Amino acid sequence: MARPLVILAEPMYHAAGEELLRRSCEVRVLHSPTRAELEQSVAAAHAIAARYPQKVDDALLALAPNVVIVASSGRGTDAIDIEAATRHGVVVVNNPGFGPRPVSEAAMALMLALAKRLFASDAWMRKGEGWQYRSDLSRFLELEGKTLGIVGFGAIGSETARKAIAAFRMQVLAYDPYVPAARMEAIGARKVHSLDELLSASEVVSMHPELNSETRGMIGEAQLRCMKRSAYLINTARGKVVQEAALVRALREGWIAGAALDVYEDEPVGPGSPLYALDNLILMPHVAGLTLEAVEGMSISAARQILQALAGECPPHVLNREAWPAAAARAQAAALTL
Repeated sequence: MARPLVILAEPMYHAAGEELLRRSCEVRVLHSPTRAELEQSVAAAHAIAARYPQKVDDALLALAPNVVIVASSGRGTDAIDIEAATRHGVVVVNNPGFGPRPVSEAAMALMLALAKRLFASDAWMRKGEGWQYRSDLSRFLELEGKTLGIVGFGAIGSETARKAIAAFRMQVLAYDPYVPAARMEAIGARKVHSLDELLSASEVVSMHPELNSETRGMIGEAQLRCMKRSAYLINTARGKVVQEAALVRALREGWIAGAALDVYEDEPVGPGSPLYALDNLILMPHVAGLTLEAVEGMSISAARQILQALAGECPPHVLNREAWPAAAARAQAAALTL
């Protein structure tokens, strides 16, 4: 009986997950592999842990006849073709539950940074020009009592609302057709039934929806023009829910006062992006959910689920449960030693 081979397509976010896997498996870590290197490595693999930007698609899975499970590095599965995995009899798992605290904290930090013009002030001071801007105080704002619009009221959106109400007594409007008004009201938010209603009434709009066919590109020119000229847009969800070209125009032409992004339509953002020239935009490199505490938890979750699947036990966060019978049969046939 052989020890299973686990391919890490990029190192895990935290060493704890890799250490857990190494107790029972052979682990091969790929650092920025080429596509050819990735294809070659999966031929004998029993599991793949994939970290963006490495993609696990139909063509790769066709070269991996022994793979039982593909694990995402976090909650998102943008780089994994779940339908293809199902056709190949491979289960896909993610690691939910670690995002609400860090991402909601990041959203609040970005709100404060925009309202207090923290990054602009820092730049002025470093140039020796800070005191020249003390005469224009109209854009230094207080969050206390302001209206916050939350788009998407899942775990992260609702936690952001809770923090905003508790810390700054903000008036929170929430748009999510799939969440009952009573659940929003229990936190202190008020449900609105149209996105435009939320956008037009909010001083700050914070994006927290899932990325799917309904939400892809949901913030475009028409929606940005609905917002107040003094309003801010924050996106810590998925880049493709906001149409970037429209946002660039909105910031250049003053449709809104500013924005903050942790996520982008295309990642990583390349050199020469028009986003870099906007002084009313704060940029983060998709790290809102990657605190020390969260990445340790996600890496351990991914490792545990891989070990469960290889041992013939269905993991708790399988996203294509219909593939489990075939995956379990493959794990059993491999006669692995764990």
